Amino acid sequence: MWAADQGERLGLCDNRVVHAELDFNGYYASIEGILVYRVFIMSELEHGGKALASIHRKANDKKFFCYFTGFLEGIAASGDLEPGEISPLVDQCLEFAANVSDTDAIDIVQDFEIDLLEHESIVNAIEYRSQEIDNACDKSSLNRFMGYCAGIACDDLIKFREAQGIVEYAEQNPAVLADPLAKSIVYICRDALIDGVIDQGESTDICEAITRLVGDSYADTGLSSLGGVPAFPEGALPHDLSALDGMTVVFTGNFEAKPRRILEDQLAEFNASIARTITKKTDFIIVGSEAARDWVFTHKGNKLSKALEMYHKAQRPIFISEAQLKKTLLRERE
Repeated sequence: MWAADQGERLGLCDNRVVHAELDFNGYYASIEGILVYRVFIMSELEHGGKALASIHRKANDKKFFCYFTGFLEGIAASGDLEPGEISPLVDQCLEFAANVSDTDAIDIVQDFEIDLLEHESIVNAIEYRSQEIDNACDKSSLNRFMGYCAGIACDDLIKFREAQGIVEYAEQNPAVLADPLAKSIVYICRDALIDGVIDQGESTDICEAITRLVGDSYADTGLSSLGGVPAFPEGALPHDLSALDGMTVVFTGNFEAKPRRILEDQLAEFNASIARTITKKTDFIIVGSEAARDWVFTHKGNKLSKALEMYHKAQRPIFISEAQLKKTLLRERE
C-alpha cells in the first residue's frame, strides 16, 4: 500500500492518480479520502528490474548528465586535448551515446570521426551543460566532481592546472567535502600545489586517491570509467562460512550473478542475516562487480557511501567483492 507522498514516484501525486507508467496487477482504493495504490507483484520492483528503471529514470538522467559534464571539464582542464585523453574521451562518449542518448557525446564522437575534435568544442559543450545544472544540489555537485576526477585521471597523469581545478571546485562547492574520499582528494591536491609543481610522486598519490572514489582509470583498464566501483578496502570472509551464523550481511551494486538473490540465499544457508540497509550492526557488505544503475551517485549509492564513512571511523563493516564471495562459496561446495 503506497501513500500519496510515497506514490509520487509511481505517478501518484496530490492524492490522485495522475499517471501510471508501470504495469502492475493491483487496484486503487480510497481510505479516508486518500487514494493509495496497492501493489501485489512487488517483484516488478526488484533490483535491476524495468519497473525500477522507470521510477529512477529522471534521477539517473540527471546523475549521468552531471557526471559527464564533470568528465568533460576534467578532460579540458589542462588547457588542451592531451594525446592520452583522446581514447578515454571517445570511449566515454560512446558509452553515453549508447546508454544515455547524450547529444553532446554523439557530437564529440562525430567530430572525432571526421578529425574535427578540438579543445574549444569541449569547452563550448561544458559552458552549455553548466547552465542546466543546479549548483545548489549537493548530489549533482558530487557527481560532477566525480566526473571531473575521472576526466583528469584518465591518462594516469595529473598536471598542475588539473589539481588546481580540484581545489577550486571544492571551494566553490563545499558540499563535496562531506564525502570522506572526495575530501581526501582535495587535501592531497592542496598539499601538492604548495610548491607550485606536481611531481610524479604527487601525481601518483592523487590518481590513487581518485581510484578510491571512482575506480580504476582508463589508463589502467582500457575501459570507460562509467559503471565501475570505487577501490574499497577489501577484507576477507571467514574461511569456514559457518562462522557467519548470526552475522549481518548487506549486498549492494550490480552483480554478475543474476538475480543476486541467489548469492543472498546461499549465505542465508549459513544462517547469515541478509539486511537491506547499513547500520552499526552490519558485519559485511558485499559489493557487486559493477556500479548499480540506480545508485544515487555514478560510482556509489547510499549503502556504499555510508559503509565507507563508517569504515573510515571504526574499520567496519568489512568489504567483500563479488569475486571473493563466489570463490568462497565455490570452495565450500567442493
